[in-house]
Amino acid sequence: MAKLDERGSETKMVRPELPEYIRTMVRGDHAANDAVEARLDAEGWDGLPRFLAAVFFLAVDRRFGETTGRSEVITFVGGLRAGLADGGPEIDAEAAETLIMSIIDPSIDYSIRQEMIGRIQAATVQKILTEENLTDDELDAMLAEAVSLSSRA
Repeated sequence: MAKLDERGSETKMVRPELPEYIRTMVRGDHAANDAVEARLDAEGWDGLPRFLAAVFFLAVDRRFGETTGRSEVITFVGGLRAGLADGGPEIDAEAAETLIMSIIDPSIDYSIRQEMIGRIQAATVQKILTEENLTDDELDAMLAEAVSLSSRA
């Protein structure tokens, strides 16, 4: 889905279910999350990679800022992986550390399988935004910003 913005540039639409999917995931509302996921399964997950990448960027920036060192990221990833040990997706520690560090230091290059990037992004977003205990307004504002970021061509 694409449309033109006020400058005539193409923008990509984000399915309205995607922010709701992240919201229900962060809030731990499993029934609502399952319902949104079923709708997305039926209608398509168009735009998820761009949207998830935007939410990941905002969440990592919020949690770590621009000056965090690798040791804090390593500690975070250790906690992330420990929390996923009981039935969560398998996350490669080195890949997760590198992907998170690439937000803090954009000069970092990485070569990570797309599937692993998606797993890392989703797990990281859930952990950071759950731990931040954002108000509904704060979460809505962050998701709206992610929609805006991911809608740019």
